[in-house]
Amino acid sequence: EPEPVRAEPVSGAEGTEPADALRPLRQRLVTAVVLAVPVIAMAMVPALQFEYWQWLSLTLAAPVVTYAAWPFHKAAFTNARHGAATMDTLISVGTSAAFLWSLWALFLGTAGTPGMTHPFELTISRGDGSGNIYLEAAAGVTAFILAGRYFEARSKRKAGAALKALLELGAKDVTVVRDGREEQIPVGDLKAGDRFLVRPGEKIATDGTVVEGTSAVDASMLTGESVPVEVGVGDGVTGATVNAGGRLLVEATRVGADTQLARMAKLVEDAQNGKAAAQRLADRISGVFVPVVIALALATLGFWIGNGS
Repeated sequence: EPEPVRAEPVSGAEGTEPADALRPLRQRLVTAVVLAVPVIAMAMVPALQFEYWQWLSLTLAAPVVTYAAWPFHKAAFTNARHGAATMDTLISVGTSAAFLWSLWALFLGTAGTPGMTHPFELTISRGDGSGNIYLEAAAGVTAFILAGRYFEARSKRKAGAALKALLELGAKDVTVVRDGREEQIPVGDLKAGDRFLVRPGEKIATDGTVVEGTSAVDASMLTGESVPVEVGVGDGVTGATVNAGGRLLVEATRVGADTQLARMAKLVEDAQNGKAAAQRLADRISGVFVPVVIALALATLGFWIGNGS
């Protein structure tokens, strides 16, 4: 399988982690864009094609196809070892074929001749191909695909920061009542059935039921509801909401991963790392589409070689 773009761990928000996991991808993207733009411009605009422009194009395109496109080549090799083919395989094979053909045309064909021009045409012209280079295709495809991967990774990273912020809504410590005595403990040590105090202005430590007192609870951080909700004995309360009124004694009913806040965080995390139905369908199609495309390309090559063209 190709290396998927995964959501960042929720232990750090965007831009605050010591090692920026997006930095390698961003460096490859910047390299690809900076070098690919002049290659594409020279190939598309005949006025920019000076005497040795093709050799400058080769110099600029080489790092794009090797360094910037390395994740695609690595994924394609890994897939090949497992007998699989994905879109990474198609990208790697396509860019490599365009680059290697250009090398052949430059060193063994006529494309390296000083003053060679590469006119921009919308129609197909017949020829032996020895004077044609496709460096702009190899560099351009790499840059565009990297841009898509980068923006996808960045959006998931931002979602990871939002998930971290969601988890930080919860209280860190709680005052439990045991044998008539108040004791402050970490929220992680709280068990279902424990009774804990919630003073005015404090966050409710976990989901529970009010057993003593009345108050108004501000749940805006979780639900967006701006008006505090009145609660009394027997009413349920949700962890991470704020006690905006009187003193409450609450009996914990759900703790840890069972709380509403934890379930919300789990849904966000699953949405980040999971695949949508359309994406799973695309993966299944690419598993058939890519080998078919490669087979057709090889058959076309064999046909033209067999014809002596």
